[in-house]
Formats: sequence, C-alpha cells, structure tokens
Amino acid sequence: MSDVSWAVPTALAIVAALVVALVIVLVVRARRRSPRAHAAADAARIAAAEALLRLDDAATDLDIAFEASEALTDGDSTSALRRARAAALRARDRGFAELAALSVSTAVPARRRAVTEALRAQFETQLETIARTRIDLAEWTRTHGTAAGRVTAARARRDEVVRTAGDPAPLIATLRDRFAEDDWRNAADSADAAAAALAEADAALDAAEATPDTSETDLLVHRATDAVRRAARHLRAVEDAHRIALQAADNAGTELAAAREELVAAVEIAEARPAECAPDAAERLRAARRDLDAAADEADRRPHTAIETVARIRELRDEVLLDAPSPRRRLEAARAALPGTLACARAALAAAEARDDRSIEARLRRDRARRELAAARAATDAGVALENARTAWRATSAR
Repeated sequence: MSDVSWAVPTALAIVAALVVALVIVLVVRARRRSPRAHAAADAARIAAAEALLRLDDAATDLDIAFEASEALTDGDSTSALRRARAAALRARDRGFAELAALSVSTAVPARRRAVTEALRAQFETQLETIARTRIDLAEWTRTHGTAAGRVTAARARRDEVVRTAGDPAPLIATLRDRFAEDDWRNAADSADAAAAALAEADAALDAAEATPDTSETDLLVHRATDAVRRAARHLRAVEDAHRIALQAADNAGTELAAAREELVAAVEIAEARPAECAPDAAERLRAARRDLDAAADEADRRPHTAIETVARIRELRDEVLLDAPSPRRRLEAARAALPGTLACARAALAAAEARDDRSIEARLRRDRARRELAAARAATDAGVALENARTAWRATSAR
C-alpha cells in the first residue's frame, strides 16, 4: 500500500512535467511560425538584399577600377590584387544564388531569419574586403603608369568598342524596313543608349586630358570606363536584337506549321482521354489554335511575336495534357519546343539587360535567368533543358 501511495504522486508529477514540456515545445514552435516571426524573417531578407545590392555595386565598381587603372594587364605586381578582385566577383555571384535560394526556402521563419542574417553578415564582410582592395589598388595606381597613359588607354578601349561593334544604324534600318515596331523598338532604344554612353565617355576623357589634377584625371577615366562598358553592352543588345529578329523571321513559318500540327494531335489526346488531362484541356487547346492563327496572320511583320506565341502554346499543351502523352511523345515534344523556348529566353534576358534595372529584384531575376540558361545548355535531357529554358524565360519576361 505504501508503494502505491508513493508511485501515484510520482506518476502524476512525471505526467505533469511531460505536459509542461509539451506546452513549452508547442509555444516555441508557434512563436517560430508566428506572424511576428514571418515579419522578422522578411525584414532580414530585405536587409540582406540591400547588402547584396551594395556588394554588387561595389564589386562592379572595383572591376571598373581595375580596367581603368590598367591593373588587369600588369604582371606579377598585381597578382594579389587580381586574386582579391576575382574573390569579390565570385562572392557577389554566389550571393545572388544564395539569396535566391532563401526566397523559395520552406524552412520555418526563425530558421530563415537566422540563415539570412548570417548571409547578410557575409555580404558586409565582403564589402569591407572590397574597400581595402580599392585602397590597395589606388596605392598601386599612384606608383605605376601615368594619368596621361591611362587616358590614352581608356580612349583606345573606347575606339575598340566602336570598331568591333560597328555602326548600329544599318541594323536598325533593316529592322525598321522589315518588321513592326514591336520587333525593333528595343534595338533602337539600345542604339540611342549606346550613343549617349559614348558621348558621356568622350566628355569625361576630354575633361581628363584638360585637367592637371592627377586624382581628378583618374576619377574621370573611371567614369569614362564605366560609360564605355555601358555602350558596349547596349551595342551588343542591338546586335542581339537584329540577330534574334532575323532568326525569328527565318523560323516563324516552320514553327507555326509544326505547332499547328501539334495542336491537332493534342486536341485528339484531350478528347480521347479527358480523364488523364486537365478538365478544360480541349477547350483551352482550341483557344490556343485561335491565338496561333492570329500570330500567323502577322508573322511577316512580327516574327518574334509568332515564335513567342508558339513557345507559349507548347507550354500550355504540356500543362493541360499532363501525363496523357506517352514518354516518347513527351520527349519528342520537348525536343521540338526547346529551340524556340531558348530563343525566347535569350531574347528576354537580352532585353532585360539592356534596360539595366538596378533594383535588387530585377538583378535577382537576371541572375536567375543566366543560371537557368546555363543549366539548359548543359542538360542532356531535353525535358530538363526545356524546363530550365522556360524558367529563364519567366524570370525576365512580362508573362
């Protein structure tokens, strides 16, 4: 009897302790997932994104400073500096991938906050490292070469960009003559932006030649180098737009005809096996046929729009048919869709880079598109490559 009288209170105490422990665990888990925890995680991501924005700007500015100072062409005397530059650029690129991964993380808010705060600390540390590298580079610049030599080198780089790219005017004229404004407006805007950047570079270099102040000269050479880089990027965008438009014109007819046949087969599958497809598959595919016909009517003047329409219709087809087609037919469909989707993704990325939106979200989207395009090119499976290409296209287009 005494044993029972002792055991009952002990058991009750153990049960009570377990209940208390369970309550504590539930409370802690609730707090880690509470609206406040979500808000704290979101705030941490914003802070990390702002730090990454500054890191991207600082790394780019450091890269420009290396080019302006001619340090990239020097030999062993800049090996440590060049290693620091490469490390900064790698850290910047890795930062975009890591922050993008956090954006889709399913971890609890408290965990996301901790990881994001650690990531922000890494960005801040790298910013300090870049600041020290800039100081070391400035010291090296003061003792190597001359300000006049750096002006001459910058002007030579400017002239080389113009010589290599050539005059964009004939390319724009060709596009204007053959296509609707939708298919040449981006190219024309890029040509205008290139001309403005070159004018900015010329003004900076003229001022650099006129000033006796070495420090001011180097600042102006830095500004001119930045402007020449922008001009080169915009001139490449003109070439890309011209090439994309002509390729679209060459391929639009074939792609439209193939897509028309594919839609007929897709409707047959949707009608024959409706239970294996999306509920409204046949109806959506018929609507897509009308979109395809409309694109075909204007394909001569809007070939890129036609290619985009085909790529979107093929994506819709895959979405509504689900797994109804056989694996072999799905593989054949992926192989047929891949070239056009890659073309659309590359065109969207080129247009996004030409716009040069400096917001963190735009930079993250461009970085995502570059990585997905690289993955698409590296993939050996057509289905995987197609999904990568579609992801890249979504990242940089207003779809």
